[in-house]
Amino acid sequence: MHYCIIGNGVAGTEAALAIRSQDNSSAITIITQSAYHMYYRPRLIEYLAGDIKQENLYIYKPTIYDEKRIEILFKTEVVDIDKKDKMITLHNGSKIKYDKLCIATGAAPNMPDIPGKNLKGVFTIRDIEDADAIISHIENASNKNIAVVGGGLLGLETAYSLCKRGFDVTVIEFFERLLPRQLDSEGAALLQKLLEQKGLQFILSDSVTNIIGDCYVQKVQCKSGKELDAGTVIFSMGIKARTDLAKVCGLTVNRGIIINNYLQTSDSDIFAAGDPTEYNGICYGIWPAAREQGKLAGLNMAGSRQEYKGTLLSVLLKITGIDLYSAGDFTKQDTKSIVHKSDSIYAKFLYNDTEPVSAMVIGDMNIIKLARNVMEKKAEINQLIKMLS
Repeated sequence: MHYCIIGNGVAGTEAALAIRSQDNSSAITIITQSAYHMYYRPRLIEYLAGDIKQENLYIYKPTIYDEKRIEILFKTEVVDIDKKDKMITLHNGSKIKYDKLCIATGAAPNMPDIPGKNLKGVFTIRDIEDADAIISHIENASNKNIAVVGGGLLGLETAYSLCKRGFDVTVIEFFERLLPRQLDSEGAALLQKLLEQKGLQFILSDSVTNIIGDCYVQKVQCKSGKELDAGTVIFSMGIKARTDLAKVCGLTVNRGIIINNYLQTSDSDIFAAGDPTEYNGICYGIWPAAREQGKLAGLNMAGSRQEYKGTLLSVLLKITGIDLYSAGDFTKQDTKSIVHKSDSIYAKFLYNDTEPVSAMVIGDMNIIKLARNVMEKKAEINQLIKMLS
């Protein structure tokens, strides 16, 4: 038996380790375009801020792969999958036979097709290479103004990490409020106030239509007509599932690679996990889902029948001095609600008679801890209601 995994992010790595926990003898090969072992992507922001070194990003010691007899092919691209003959073709023309395959190719950052996007000083932030390129550029740039395009979670964390380094940072957000998918208007207003107190600036209800410069970026133009001086522009506008390989080999793909409850694709011997997948209409794009899917995919590749039931959509903001948690669907109708707020705290909990529906909390870690437990069904709804009353 030969298990092959394409991608060595959290989904691919957890799949390999799960396979080995069930099958101690078969060959396992991970194929990745990356030059690095799997690292904890959510900590890239701390690395960008200069708070940690690169070695602090890694979850597992590199020796674990030898210990578990997992082969990794770095800097290697898969260009074709032959489902009929169960054969992978690599960029150098060599081929690898598989019995069970897992596609864990991750996602790519979105970049709008606008004039000036290829100027030096324009970046996305997704991996170590991106962070290193940004750090190198800002340390040598004469213009210390930075524009971060996108007021989602990663955009805000990126903006704050650079603000901590002493740069003037402006966040440009298309919607009328920050974190539009995670916060209501009142919660977003409090978050914006707290971030402005830390030195961030904001342009809301606007978008970048042009990046101006001669070789290097000098400023950005917005749809509203505003112009912003900037020596660095970082786009944080969400991600897009990497589905090219799945499409080439004829797997069923919508926004992501369609998977069933057992992480199988439309080919029962090809599994998929993490950011390239779509499950019940949802492309999760979050670390906890990728980790859970990867583990279950690996177990099922090795013969188990572990059922995936979805992952709670939740976020935690990683900004010093600002505690924020959001989970669930706060737009759902026909629910009961309870709100607790002050000048620096905002908490809103939606629920019905038997189930928690959503929770958003800003400014109080004790409420956040209990809200997380309630949303993950590790604590009773009444405990949170009592705390917020």
